[in-house]
Amino acid sequence: MHVLKSLLLGAATLIAILGIISISLPRQIHLQRDIIIDAPAEVAFEQLSDLRNWPKWLPGHHLDPAEELNAGPAIGARYNWKSQRRSIGQSVVTIVEVEPPSRLVTNLEFEENDKANSTFVLEETEEGTKLTWHFEQYIGDNPVRKFSSLLIDSTVGEEFEDGLNNIKKEVESRYALTDN
Repeated sequence: MHVLKSLLLGAATLIAILGIISISLPRQIHLQRDIIIDAPAEVAFEQLSDLRNWPKWLPGHHLDPAEELNAGPAIGARYNWKSQRRSIGQSVVTIVEVEPPSRLVTNLEFEENDKANSTFVLEETEEGTKLTWHFEQYIGDNPVRKFSSLLIDSTVGEEFEDGLNNIKKEVESRYALTDN
């Protein structure tokens, strides 16, 4: 009986410590990656702003094909897909802000009313166009979500890097064929 009491006290202490630590963890996820593309911002922006191009570079799209694509380079364009990953499930991305050729903002909606925003910022540099992909999501006070968010940079960050590399390949190959 003494061992069981010690185990329960230890488990309760651990839960209390984790709860206290979770209070100091952020309520917001922010993820950011960037890449230099050897093409003008206008060419890169064209690739991003038309959702019909997203299947060419979106990470994991070969696993999660589009179910519905109401696309075009306009505010309100939508791209729906169902992911085989349970953590994503049914998802929708909608273009909500367009500032050619420097900025594109999308809203993301996942199952269970999870929402996030992605912002793509393009700026001309001496090396080429710097494309920065920002992701923000409010996760609230749930301790489990807060602790799992600590892994987002290493897991989703790799997908962002893959996506940016895919965009770079698409844009540079298109630019090389047309204008360069």
